[in-house]
Amino acid sequence: MFKKYLKDTSGNMAAIFAVSAMALLIGVGAATDFSSASKLRSSYQSIADTATLAAARSGKTTQADLLAVAQEFVAAHNVTGDTLTTSLTLTPQGRVQVNVTGDYDTMIMGMFGMSHMGVTATAEAPLTTAEPVNVALVLDVTGSMSGAKLASLKTAAIDLIETLEAFENDALKISVVPFARYVNVGLSRRSEVWLDVMPDWTETYADNCSMVAPVIGQTNCRWETYPATPPTPPTPPGTCYNDGVPYSCGGSAGSPGSPGGTTWVCDPVYGPEEEVCYTPGSSNHKWHGCVGSRLGQWHENVEYVAGKKIPGLMNETRCSEEILPLTNDLNSVKASISALTAGGNTYIPAGLSWGWRTLDVRAPLTEANGPYASSTQNVLILMTDGANTISKTGLTHEGNNVADANNVTEVLCDKISAAEIDVYTIAYDITDTTTINLIKNCASAPAMFYDASNSAALQQAFHDIGQNLLKLRLTR
Repeated sequence: MFKKYLKDTSGNMAAIFAVSAMALLIGVGAATDFSSASKLRSSYQSIADTATLAAARSGKTTQADLLAVAQEFVAAHNVTGDTLTTSLTLTPQGRVQVNVTGDYDTMIMGMFGMSHMGVTATAEAPLTTAEPVNVALVLDVTGSMSGAKLASLKTAAIDLIETLEAFENDALKISVVPFARYVNVGLSRRSEVWLDVMPDWTETYADNCSMVAPVIGQTNCRWETYPATPPTPPTPPGTCYNDGVPYSCGGSAGSPGSPGGTTWVCDPVYGPEEEVCYTPGSSNHKWHGCVGSRLGQWHENVEYVAGKKIPGLMNETRCSEEILPLTNDLNSVKASISALTAGGNTYIPAGLSWGWRTLDVRAPLTEANGPYASSTQNVLILMTDGANTISKTGLTHEGNNVADANNVTEVLCDKISAAEIDVYTIAYDITDTTTINLIKNCASAPAMFYDASNSAALQQAFHDIGQNLLKLRLTR
């Protein structure tokens, strides 16, 4: 009996057709409704983007206040009058995440029990008060950087700034630390508690008096002969050094000599002695912004603690332009780079110390401080074109112990990396293997060291660093 029913298939085609038609109708309906929902999601995405940027740039810092701003902008841009729900999350890293959710009324899927579809758009942006990326540019402006090399550095560094500037990231701060023998912290910081520098002062001297017999006449006047001056041969130039870089200097063209002759001379007649006094000139003692290093091992640490002040050096002018602490005013950063001049000898630890200080939340510089400092990516870029040529001597940098200067450089590099600062280094036109290895080992990773043998390579190095920073953290 059952075999008979199994063999009877006269109505199967109708059933199969009905099922297939239903499946086709569901598929077409789903495609139509999902397409319409996707268009609606694009509309909501535009609203979410606008609301997120408005909240992130509002200056508000609490989640409730940020949500109120986002809701206001969603309402203002909901021109279709859809019923929308806005939620906002403020992440520990200082990023605003906004979700805009609405319902799509299905056209066909409703016949199959799905009358509504939830549509959600999500956007994210950093708060303008957040600090996800801080970059310290530590730039060698010693005498060996004079001329075309300094011009190339300016071009390359400004190219880096414009690479980052084009991304329009509000949470990027950059500092500029030019260094040579010393670093210039700026006259405006003279009264800071961490700085030990006396007020400018003028030293005056007492009158200098002595007994002098004045000349009151002449006697025994006569003609006297003088000998000829023999010619002198030219002398070849010697070798001088500008921050370790040799150049030709000195020498003379010689002289042809001169014949002898006669001259009229007289013996002086002196009168009685009398007191003659003169007032010597005064000496001005002035601070120009240059700072040295602290005693003991404190020159290897960056933070200020009571009793361990940083020495300001009176009458010292061998420091470059004033440092620029962290700022999000990139026009000021470019202006600071453009104003750089070259001169003096190389002491790399001076630049490393102050580059690190611009990124540290503790005094002496505190621009890195903020509500999101713990989640900030800190980057230090060191560019130098030569070896240490001087070393620390007490509070000043007047020694010639290059080995000691290199050792301090290594210690600072290790401490900076231990502080979770990403270090990029650029050796610009350096041929000395010891120095190249010193700069290479300072980088946080081998790929973060650049051996730039010429101007084009220097510009490429800065460009590559900028691209790496964009890829790693600078996201809207």
